[in-house]
This record gives sequence, structure tokens and C-alpha cells, in this order.
Amino acid sequence: MIRQLSTYIRRPIGERIRTGQELSTPGLSKLEPVIQAADVSYASFNYWLLLFMGVIIYVVYAILRSSLDNVKREYELKTNAVQRQYRQKEETLEKEYERKRKDLQLREKVLNERDEKFREGFLSGRKWLAAQFAEIKKAEDEAIVKRLIAKKHPAFKAATRVKTVAAERREALERLKFLEYQLKSYEEYFPFLEEYREVILDERVPLGSQRNNVQEIANADPVLKFISKRRYEELSSAQRNQLALEAYLRKRKTAWQVGIAYERYIGYLYESHGWRVEYKGALEGLEDFGRDLICSKGNETRIIQAKNWRIERTIREKHLFQLFGTALLYKLQCSTPDIKVLAYFYSGAAPYSNEALAVAKELGINTVIEPYTEDYPMIKCNINQATKEKIYHLPFDQQYDRVVIKSELGEFYAKTAQEAEGRGFRRAFRYHGPF
Repeated sequence: MIRQLSTYIRRPIGERIRTGQELSTPGLSKLEPVIQAADVSYASFNYWLLLFMGVIIYVVYAILRSSLDNVKREYELKTNAVQRQYRQKEETLEKEYERKRKDLQLREKVLNERDEKFREGFLSGRKWLAAQFAEIKKAEDEAIVKRLIAKKHPAFKAATRVKTVAAERREALERLKFLEYQLKSYEEYFPFLEEYREVILDERVPLGSQRNNVQEIANADPVLKFISKRRYEELSSAQRNQLALEAYLRKRKTAWQVGIAYERYIGYLYESHGWRVEYKGALEGLEDFGRDLICSKGNETRIIQAKNWRIERTIREKHLFQLFGTALLYKLQCSTPDIKVLAYFYSGAAPYSNEALAVAKELGINTVIEPYTEDYPMIKCNINQATKEKIYHLPFDQQYDRVVIKSELGEFYAKTAQEAEGRGFRRAFRYHGPF
């Protein structure tokens, strides 16, 4: 029914009337010309309507097609750009990989060559190192030459001069570096040479091919390590000894020297309170059984381990275990059974871990943090009880750590050499040789 109605509506009015599908109306024949005109107008309207709709559809299609083409072109452009970037990145990575591979091969070659030279002997190895150092400087000079030639206004004369000077410098550097390695070898095998380097090079001690140079150095006043020969001769003993002490305190110290300085400071604190102190760490080194100081007073003995470590480090329980063990061994070996042996651990700055503190509490170890300072009297003024001779010792003197200060005998620590000499003490060292 609906399909029939739809067909009916779409047919022209005139056709519907003629086929009797419209209601008959009297005088309808008179309207025949009008109906025909209507049919023509309707047909014309349909034509233009269809034409308009076609134009609209074409325009929409053209717009959509243009947009689609633009999207497609944009996609192709982005795809091409990404592909180019990928290829460039790939080429860059390949070049970087190749460069690093060659660098590694070169390093391997150089290291193998170095090992081979040192297998031949230390002398040939040091010569090889000196030559490599010179080659590095050569590369730096060649880079300077290239910059001089490649700049906007090339400096050919300057580049030529750099080449000439560089060749001479390279030869001198190679020789210098070899001598430096040679000197370090001597100092490594004979450590006292480093300690007396300035004394030897400045000829503060008489040395020569006809002399016993080792004995001359051994007999030299240690003060000469810190002041020049001229100053040594010009100044009084108090003045030159004080200058040497100040220079010694300013001098950069090794880790071992820092540790010994801290042990001496703790020993000074104990001696100031009437304790008798043995400086085991300074005198016996690694053979001290972990007993840096042994302090005795009455029937009490304290076994002390002192560490002047940086604050970034930490005192661990293993350090406390070592101290407990060595204190127990000391007590077992002690010939006087009623002596009370206590273990003390001193730290200059490094904190104790929680585990270390727990272990110390359980084992009866006393833990102390005592900051180090150089601002204390460190000149030992000692009286020979046999001869009553008054002698003072500076921290770098040979017998310094063997001297025990007993205040009840009139011995003391002095702040300056002038103070010591003002109270009738003389320096322990006496130099008898000529300059």
C-alpha cells in the first residue's frame, strides 16, 4: 500500500487525472491546457533540481577529494621526513660505532705494545711511556698548526715556527718525562730520597762522588728539609727550629703521617693528665698489634686505637673486634695479674655505626670522638735523669716518639722553640759536619 502511494505521488498530476486516479470534477476538460503547462513546469523543475543536486554532489566530492589528497601528501611528507631522520641517525650511529671500534683497536694495540715493552724491562717500558707522552704533545701541536693554516687569514709563517719549535719541544719532553719516571723509581725504591729531595737538589748537605752520600744525608739536620741552607746559617737555632716546625705543620701529609699526628695528639692529652704513654703505632708501624697507644697510670692500663678518618667514613664493628682482641691478648700476656686493662677507641671525626656502638657496649669498649687540632704544644722538653741535660725534640726528630714526658720530673711540652730554649733546653740534634 505504501509503495503504491509513493508511486502515485511521484507521477505528474496530468497523468494521474487522465488515468482516472484523481477525482472527477465537472469542467475538468477546460483545465487540460493548464494541466499540460503544469506537467511541463514540473518536468523542468525536476531537471533543474537534479542538475543542482548534481552540482552540489560534485562540489562536495571535489572538496572531499582535495582534502583527501592534502592528507595523503602531508602523510607522505611526514613519512619521508621520518625515514630521512632514521637514515641519518642510522648513518650517524654507524659512523660512531666505527669510530669507537677503531679507538678500541688502537687502545688495545697501544696497551699490548706497552705490556710488551714492560715485559722487556722497566727501562724500555719507561722509555715507551715517555715517547707516548711526547706523541700526545705532538698531536696537540699539529692541531695548532692546522688551526693557523685553516683560519680566515692563514698564518703560514706562524705555523712553520710552531712546527719547528714543536719538534724541539717534543724531543725535550720525551727526555724530561723519562727522567721524571726514572726519578720516581728511585724515590719508590728508596723512600728517604723523596723526604730529602729538596735537601739534595738544593745542596743543603755536602754531597759528592768522593763522599759517603748516604751517611751525609743520615747525619743531616732534619731542619734542612724545611728551610734553605742560607736561612739555616743566618738564623739562630731557636728561629730556624721554629720556622722548620711551622713549615712541617703546613706541609701536606700522607695518610700514615695524618694517623701518627692524631696518635701523638691523643698521647699528649694523656701525658698532660699524668699518664705514661707508649707510642706503639709510631714506633712499630704495622707490627703494633693494633695498639696505637698504651697508656698506664696506677694499676690501670688503656689500650688505645686512634683513627683520624674523614667524617664521610664510618667506624665499623670489625674495628672494635680487633681492638677487643688485642686488648684481651695484652691482658693475657701481662705479668701483673691485678692490672686493670681497658680498651679505648678514639675517632677524630668519623662516626661510629649503630652496630659498632652495640658491639662496643657488649664488649666493654669505650668509644670516644676527639677532634684533632694542631694548636697544642708539641715540642717535647726532656731531662736526662743521668746527666740532667735538658733537651727538646721537634716532631720530625728521630727520637721524638720514644721520649716520654714526666711532668713530676720537670719535663713539659713547649709551644715554641723560643719557649724551650728560654727555659734552658737545647735542640736534640747537633750537626757537626761542615757546609
